[in-house]
Amino acid sequence: MNLFKVATILLVLFSSCKEAEPDKEKDRRPLNILFIAVDDLRTELNCYGAKHIKSPNIDRLANNGICFTKAHVQQAICMASRASLLTGIRPERHGIYTGESVTDILPEVLTMNKFFAQNGYEIASLGKIYHHGEDTKKQFGDDYIAPNPTWRGLGYVTEKAIAQMKLTEKEGRGPAYEAADVHDTLYQDGLNTLNAMRKLEELQKIDKPFFMSIGLVKPHLPFVAPQKYWDMYPEESVILSKFQERPKHTSKYTVRPGGELTNYYGMPTAFEDIADSTAITLRRGYYASVSYADAQVGKLMDKLDELDLREHTVVVLWGDHGYKLGDYGSWCKWSNMNIDTNVPFIFSVPHGKKGVTYDQSVEVLDLYPTLAELCKLTPPSHLEGKSLVPILDDPESEPGQKSYAFSIWPDNRWNYDKTVMGYSVSDDRYNYVEWVQLKTGEVLERELYDHEKDPMETSNVISEVQYKEVINELAEKVKLKKEATDHDHGFKNLR
Repeated sequence: MNLFKVATILLVLFSSCKEAEPDKEKDRRPLNILFIAVDDLRTELNCYGAKHIKSPNIDRLANNGICFTKAHVQQAICMASRASLLTGIRPERHGIYTGESVTDILPEVLTMNKFFAQNGYEIASLGKIYHHGEDTKKQFGDDYIAPNPTWRGLGYVTEKAIAQMKLTEKEGRGPAYEAADVHDTLYQDGLNTLNAMRKLEELQKIDKPFFMSIGLVKPHLPFVAPQKYWDMYPEESVILSKFQERPKHTSKYTVRPGGELTNYYGMPTAFEDIADSTAITLRRGYYASVSYADAQVGKLMDKLDELDLREHTVVVLWGDHGYKLGDYGSWCKWSNMNIDTNVPFIFSVPHGKKGVTYDQSVEVLDLYPTLAELCKLTPPSHLEGKSLVPILDDPESEPGQKSYAFSIWPDNRWNYDKTVMGYSVSDDRYNYVEWVQLKTGEVLERELYDHEKDPMETSNVISEVQYKEVINELAEKVKLKKEATDHDHGFKNLR
């Protein structure tokens, strides 16, 4: 081989190495985080098996990652669920279960967003992440991007709905639903998504990793969405819940009647029946709101692709709790029933597993330590969850030990002397609940649901002798949570 050929080969090899170096540098960059929180989102999505729901963008996200089918929130209400997730602390501690602000309950805690800020991340937040405005202000400050509203009250844009706001006692609340032939950005989620897309353009130019959180308020009441999303669900295609009766053999604590629906114009009071035609419209409005929120998720994913950010951004989609749409005769969350605690929980990790479902119980409390590990950061010592990275890396491996998910629901949560705490533990088949007088520790009621035989939890089988060993096992798990409950917090008598 002559010298010319040797020189040519060396030059080609050298050039190839030089071209590869930027890619290696790119791979070593810290991962970005896009955290999407969706309010009142049930697992009633196409990717969770609900074929009547049009959720192509969330489905696409699930196909590009891992979908946890048995993820549970630690309390099925906005305030406490979000506070627990973002602080990494169970809601039975420090009085989080009362739903008061993080600012009041845990003023010095290192929250998830503050943790990433301390570790050099650029922070941006839009929409509803924390429930309380004072928390949003303290946690994000100038990093929170507030919209310039094009709506009134809780999201109304039509003159009729705005007029009906004046006919209710609850400020900002008008009708329970609204459909308007308007662009997505005339409603809150669409405008926040547009602002998030613009912010991503800025973040793409900054030589720092980012932690962006965007909270979509739909499908929370009121069920307001552009008309085109209502049109996806013709009235004749929507059916009533198949399970409208309270679960058999249960107590007054199991399912709360009424709920927030009673705060809206024209809706029945807590103990009045809802006409079938109204229930159909409400369910249709919820589905339309889900598809509206889904469209915003699609816009965010498309923007990440457009900006070449997707391959270096962890995307997490999470529902803050489930919701009952006439199920068990109820229109709210606020229970330990699976329909309220089981939520969508989807991870899309660069170069990670794709199109995988994971069918064992996990807790959303695990999000904080999981994101820390994915970003190669040391998590703070106060976190009570565990990292899901081993599952994300190898979802088909056998877990080292059986997994459980814990949730609570406090009846009369603002008066400690009267609080009855519902402690729930779920494994891959059962949901076991104890209702405990918090002040005395007396167990008032117990429940067990067998999801293999009764996935919708229509009957409490606690008295059936065949479940004796299962009950003993799960009762022992609940015992540990009862012992860990904080009784000395300062929020015992609020209202």
